[in-house]
Amino acid sequence: MQPLPEVGDLVRDTATERVGFYVGSASGRLLIRAVHGGAEWEADPGDVQPATPLRELRARAAEINARSRRGLGA
Repeated sequence: MQPLPEVGDLVRDTATERVGFYVGSASGRLLIRAVHGGAEWEADPGDVQPATPLRELRARAAEINARSRRGLGA
């Protein structure tokens, strides 16, 4: 079994191909928050992998751009 990510780690849910930040676990499922905010989703621990450096760079850039559009700064 793969160790749990640390809170705040960027991960990829291979079942949905979504990328988000790991925020915790509940009832054996991992809770992931979308990079752009919004609702968290649950994922099976076996479907979650660390995001690759390229996916992480893209996700973090998208988050900064979204925050900038909302006037929140970086």
